[in-house]
Parts: sequence; structure tokens; C-alpha cells
Amino acid sequence: MKSLLSCFLLLAVCWSLPLAAQSPADEVIAEGIEAYRAERYEEALRAFEAATAADEENAEAHFLLARVLFDTPLRDEGRAGRSIARARELDPDNLQYMVAQLQQLRTDTWNFFQELLRTQARLELAQKILEQDPSNSFAHEEFGAYHIRDFWRYRNAISINGLAFSSGQPDDQRFSFDDEGSQVAQIDDPSQPIGIADRDPVGNPEQGFPVEWIDPGTLAMSDRLDLDALDDQGAPIQDLSARADRAYNRAIGHLETALASDPRRRPVYTHLMRLYALGEQWDEALERLSPMIVFFPDDAEMWQFVGLTNHRLGRDDAADVAFGEALERMDEETRAVFEDISLLLPEEEQRLYREDPETVTRRFWTSENPRFLTPYNERRLEHHARLTYADLMYNSEDLDLPGWATERGKIHVRYGRPQADVVILSGGEGGFQNILEGYVGRDPAFESNWAATQGNSFNIWDYGDFRFVFEDPGMQGEYRLYSPPADLFAATGMGAVERMDYEMIARQTFRELPERYDYQPAGRLVGLPYLVTAFKGASARTEVYVHYGIPIAATFDPEAEDVVDVTVKTGAFLINDERDLLVERRRTLYGLNASQVESFEQTMLWVDTQPMEAPPGSHSVSVEFETVGGGTAAVQRREIEVPDFTGDALALSSIMLAYLVEETDETRIPGLVVRDGLAIQPAPWSVFNHTQPIYLYFEAYNLSLNGGRTDYEVEAQLRPKDTSSGLARLARSIFGGGDRGVSTAYERQSDRSDEGQYAILDVLDQEPGIYTLTLRITDRHTGRTVEETTDLYLE
Repeated sequence: MKSLLSCFLLLAVCWSLPLAAQSPADEVIAEGIEAYRAERYEEALRAFEAATAADEENAEAHFLLARVLFDTPLRDEGRAGRSIARARELDPDNLQYMVAQLQQLRTDTWNFFQELLRTQARLELAQKILEQDPSNSFAHEEFGAYHIRDFWRYRNAISINGLAFSSGQPDDQRFSFDDEGSQVAQIDDPSQPIGIADRDPVGNPEQGFPVEWIDPGTLAMSDRLDLDALDDQGAPIQDLSARADRAYNRAIGHLETALASDPRRRPVYTHLMRLYALGEQWDEALERLSPMIVFFPDDAEMWQFVGLTNHRLGRDDAADVAFGEALERMDEETRAVFEDISLLLPEEEQRLYREDPETVTRRFWTSENPRFLTPYNERRLEHHARLTYADLMYNSEDLDLPGWATERGKIHVRYGRPQADVVILSGGEGGFQNILEGYVGRDPAFESNWAATQGNSFNIWDYGDFRFVFEDPGMQGEYRLYSPPADLFAATGMGAVERMDYEMIARQTFRELPERYDYQPAGRLVGLPYLVTAFKGASARTEVYVHYGIPIAATFDPEAEDVVDVTVKTGAFLINDERDLLVERRRTLYGLNASQVESFEQTMLWVDTQPMEAPPGSHSVSVEFETVGGGTAAVQRREIEVPDFTGDALALSSIMLAYLVEETDETRIPGLVVRDGLAIQPAPWSVFNHTQPIYLYFEAYNLSLNGGRTDYEVEAQLRPKDTSSGLARLARSIFGGGDRGVSTAYERQSDRSDEGQYAILDVLDQEPGIYTLTLRITDRHTGRTVEETTDLYLE
């Protein structure tokens, strides 16, 4: 596939050719360019090969041969490298040739040392380009990417034992800006290969290292990845964040210069996004994305960046729109990754997911949605943001893997960002790997392996209750889960080493906890009290009422003001045990009626009720509200059991606690529940002031009729909650005591087998505390009894 750069170069060559060819080589070159533009790449290859054969000294022919061997499906990096090297040998100061060679030097390498040499060559070449063209975007991109790698490496890094590998930049800063802020990098000594930082002697007071190294054999196996434990035992730990700050500023400078020179240089935006994400600079990222939207409106990855940035800024509505745009523009393979939830499911649900992915996916997102009140699913947004972040940060060019397919990427998708993310650079004789794997009696021969004991770094992700440790043996950023070498298992036994085997630990963690998401709203999160009551409904349905109270400012005076001047969104939602959303009740209230405000010792609540119908069974209720603008929000979720009132046995509804019950001819009154000719002002929680009466509304079902009339007794009893032991409770029942409380009882006759009633309890003389309320119905015709109990608090 042709790159934009190769198209530009070939067109430039084509335009520069004279109308009449000056030599056989030039004529063949022109034919090759025409074939290349028509995407007849094999024909173009033959033409450029013929041109180099006809005129071996023709630098342009070698250059074009390199491009067709590098930018097309005929890719042959070895031949392309030799061809561009020959072109530069013939014309070493040609800017286009230097840029083309710089591109080729960016290809992957397979070991640490080769990458060091390749990095040195790229930086030297980028400097030469800038000497000719100080604003060259390709060269500035190279320096920007280089400093990003340094920032990535050192932003959260520490060094053990004083010697750390640099990514090509020892502490004296081989590449630096001059005092005037020039963006052209200078190499202090180009002949010196970029590699290992200078070694500081052990005990150098300027480095702050202890004179004595710790003996790894004295460390418990469980302490060797505990940085606090290492520090306590004298491990020489050096913070490298200052170096990271320098790298960040330099990367920004180069990349901004690259975009100023070529604002359509697409890879630079990805570099900047990676840099902003690493530094948590999301405001800067959003500003940089503005021109990207203009230049690349159909770029799916750009929309992912917009979604990620807005999500990190707490602008979930904008993130939802952006991720939607990205999904529409993704190729099928990438969209499938964003829609796949197999990584998040426990093992027992994997089979169901394979059989019916659509249903399992819908139910998963319903059950994981932390707020049904919003038009988007915050958990799904987090998933899309994690995928985008993982691909941005953890992609493996060497293994040709997107970030979400690498080990660190998958763990990030499962659990998000860790609480602590530390890189340990394992330099020096007796470095961190020796601390990690050394033990008394182990054959010291392993320490003589330089690559094993020095050429490694470790990345610790700590989530609080579990952690993961990765290693990068090749020092190329290709991290994998750490597992101790085989001889450690053999010498110390499985039990001692398995606590450090993070391949095993990861598998166990995935089984026990396949994913984690802790929702944090953008605004202030407050409590939202609510009660749920259930009554017999039409057919086989049960009528469910959700009574809730919105906290309001203590300065509000319901006697002096008619309306609480605030706009809120409220919602009540019912989810069944198969994780289907059955009922949605959403409202936007422009001001809250003062007549619905109830005052308590510690707060004031605006009280309201949302009715709904539900089938009997296990369900979840979610009650939510937020102020418009997102300043305050509340989410409360609870498992409930919706009773089945369709049988013919004596039954009793829930007890609807209320502040007032009155007779009414109305069928609907705002803020009140109307049932069976009664207007009920329900309580949103089980808290009452002892100076006010407690109203109880309830319904009895299937009362027996004798001569067309029912005859039943109602008894309501409020007693202090019994928290004593079984023995004390038995003694009190025998010898008396605990007579505090209040009760009421009355008899009732009617001509209906289903009837609503209410009772009133006067609690004026009761002490504050927790009480148990018992409501009992006795059918005097049959002697059958049914009762309900609930706890409440008197303040």
C-alpha cells in the first residue's frame, strides 16, 4: 500500500523529469513511476531494477527502487535498506533520501543492542536533516518519539543499585536544547554509541546510595516485589522522575514543531496523544484534537482519542458521541474487539456467551451500568476508553499486536489503571533481578549472565488487594508477566516461589475476579434514601412503589418558600434476575414542590414516589437523581423480592410507612399515593420523629366471607428492637421486662375479601432508638394469621 510520503516523493520526481528522457535509465524511471502511480508494483519494481542496472551511478533510481521495496506489498526491508544506502552514498546531502532512510530505520529490531544502534543512527540522521531543514516534520517527529520513550521509561521509574539502562540518553544529556530553546538537537559525541548510562561507584554520597548492598539471600520471597520492604532493608532506590520531566518537555517541543511545519502529519498526533495520556494532560490533549477533527474527520482512531480524552475529563456525554462516531468508522475486525466482552465474563458465563453473544452482551451491560438515568452506559464507556488507552500505550510493534492483545493491555482492559504503576530498572552487578532471584545456596553462575541480571526491567501494577508484575528481558518495551526461572522452582520448592509467579497469579485472579470497575461520578455523590413496597395488581402483576427522598439544603425554609429552586433529573429502574431492564421511570423536575419536603434532625428530604408494575420474583431496584449540570448525584441499588399475590391464601401486602393518610375521592394527587380511596404521604426511609405519629398503610388479601361479610382483627405493635442473646430473650419472656413500646388493635368487618386499611401509632412517649414494627392480620372466620415486620428508627 502506498504511503503518503512515497506518493509525494514520486510525484515530485515525476514533475522534475524533462519532457524528453536524457538517458535510457531516465526513460525506464519514468515508466516505473507511471506503473507505481497505477499501483502496478511488480512492473514498477522491474523498471527501477532495470534503471539501476542501466546506470548504477543513478542515485534517483536506487532511491525509487528502495521506495517500491519498502512502501508496497513487495516489501523487502533488506533490499530496500541497501538501495537507500546506495542512493545516499551517491548523493549524501539529498534531503528526500535522508527522510526516506529515516523512515526505513524506524522498522522493528529483535534485540536491545540492535535497537540501541538503530536509535543512534536515526537520531544522527534526524540531526543532519534539521541542519538542512530546521522545521522538517519527519526529523522533529523522530526526536519527539525518542523523548516520549524516555518519558515513558522514567516517568514512574526507580533504579536499584545505582546503574540503570538509559534509552539512549545518559544523565549528562547527550541530546539537549541550547539556552535559546532551539529545537535542533545536538550530539555531544556522535562517535560514542548510545547505550548504557555511566556507572556510578557504589557508595557515592552524591548519588545517595548506601555503602553496603543488601544480601538478597536474607530477603523473604514474599518481600522481593514489595518496594517498602526493600527500602526498609536497605535497597538503594533512586527516583528517576526528574529525568522524565525533561524528556516530556523536549518531546512536546519537537512534536509541536513537527505539526507547525506539517499540520497534516498524522503520526505526530498519535505521538502527542500518547504523551498527553502518559502525563495525564487531558486538557492539552483536547486542544490538540481540535485540528485533528478538521483534518481527519473520518479517522476512527481520531474519534477514539476524542472519546478517551472526554471520558478522562468527566465529559461522558461527549465521550459517548465520540465513541459512537468511532464505532461507525471502524473496520469490522476492530469493531468486533470493541463489542467483544469475553475478557470480562466469569468462566461459567463463557459458554453462554459463545452460544448467544447478543443476549449475554445486552444483559451484561445492563447489569454493569452504574447509572440508568443517563442516556449512555458509563461502564461501556469505560470499556471503550480502556481499549483505546491500551492500544495507545501497550501495542507491540515487534509482535505485531495491538495494545489490547498484549498482556499488559488485557489486564488494563479488565481492571483499568492500577493504584500504583512503578518501573524498576535493573542495572548493575547485583541489580534488582539479583535481589529478586538471589537466595542462599543458589548457584551464582546465573549472575554471570549479563542479559539475565542486568538487561531487564520490571513493571509493578498494584491494585491494592492484588498486583501484577511484568518483566522486559529485551529492554524494548515488550513486557510480559514475570515468572521465576525454572531452577528457582527446583531449588526452593513450589510453595516459596509461586508467590512470585505472576503468570500463575494472573490466571487465578482472572478466575476469581475477571473484571473490576468502581464508578465515580463527576460531581458530589450523596446518599439517597428509599423504600420499596409491593401490593396486589391486575392479572398476575404486582404493583410496586419506590418511595425516595432527595436531600436539599438545610437553609431552605418550607414555610416561607413554595419551591426549591433547583432542576433535577430523577429515575427509578427495575431489573430482573436475568439482567433485563424491565421498567424505566425518568423525570426532569424544574423546581421541587415545598409541600413534599419533610424535615429531620440531620437533614431535609424532598419526598416522592415512582409507581411501576412487575412480575413476581427476584429483581433489582435502582433509584437515581442528579442536579442538572452534574454537581450532585446519587445512585442507590438494592435486591428485592417482588411477592406473588395471585394465590388464594390469606396474604398481607408490604407495610407502607407514611407521614399522613387521609380519605379522598381523587384518583391521583401529585406527591401522594392514592389507593382504595386513601391518599397516602409515604415515607422514603424508616426514620420518624417521636413527636409525630406513624401511619401504616397496608392491604389484606383473600379474607374469608361468611354471609357475604369479612371479620378480621388488625394489630400493630412497635417494640424496641431486641438485640439481646437468645438466653436473655428467653429469661425476659419468662420473668417479664421490656414493656416499652406502643400498640394498637381493632376489629374490622366488610363485604370485600381484598381491602386496604391504615393504622396510626402514637410514639410521643417513646425514647429515641431502633424499633421493630409488627403488623398482624387475623381472619376471625378461619383463625388464620399473617404478619409483616420491619425495623424503624425514632429520633
